[in-house]
Amino acid sequence: MSQIGWMLSFIPSEIWLWLTYALYGLGLILYVASKLVSWIPLMGQYKTPAELVGVLLLMIGAYLFGGYGTEMMWRDRVKALEEKVKAAEAQSQQTNVVIQERVVEKIKVVKQNVYVNREIIKEVVGKQIDAVCSLPTSAVVLHDSASRNEVSRGPGSTDATPSTVKASELIDTVVVNYGTYHQVAEQLRGWQEWYAAQKKIFEGIR
Repeated sequence: MSQIGWMLSFIPSEIWLWLTYALYGLGLILYVASKLVSWIPLMGQYKTPAELVGVLLLMIGAYLFGGYGTEMMWRDRVKALEEKVKAAEAQSQQTNVVIQERVVEKIKVVKQNVYVNREIIKEVVGKQIDAVCSLPTSAVVLHDSASRNEVSRGPGSTDATPSTVKASELIDTVVVNYGTYHQVAEQLRGWQEWYAAQKKIFEGIR
């Protein structure tokens, strides 16, 4: 905050302007009077003091008036910027709601698809797969290692004996995992859309 701005925080602008005009007017009167006193007998000795004080008051009045104008200009700019920020925040909130509703709806569709696919596995496909397919232990070990982001190692990784895990259970797990992936993907796309929208909104503030 400037010195003028600091003083204006304590002095009302109307009083400030009145004081500025008073100083400027008094300075002008003294300066003009200093040019006239030489014509008046016994008043010549006051010519120089009156002229100096008049010029000083004129300078102070001009400085205060100019400082007031500059301060008011910056205050107007700040106010205009605050209004733009307020409008941007309102637009941002509306955008947030729209994006959130869109993401929630897409995730809802993903969950519904996962549910339907799991029901199909439970009622039809699972029975068909389990009837013709048994999973070797190595396949289960490989799946579990991949889920932990590890390389399959150890005796189980090459064990071809049948496991106790049904093929339908493996397919069910894959369906659930794919559903989780698509949910995360929709959330990521939502964040990317949110970031781009917010950036565009707030970069528009100038």
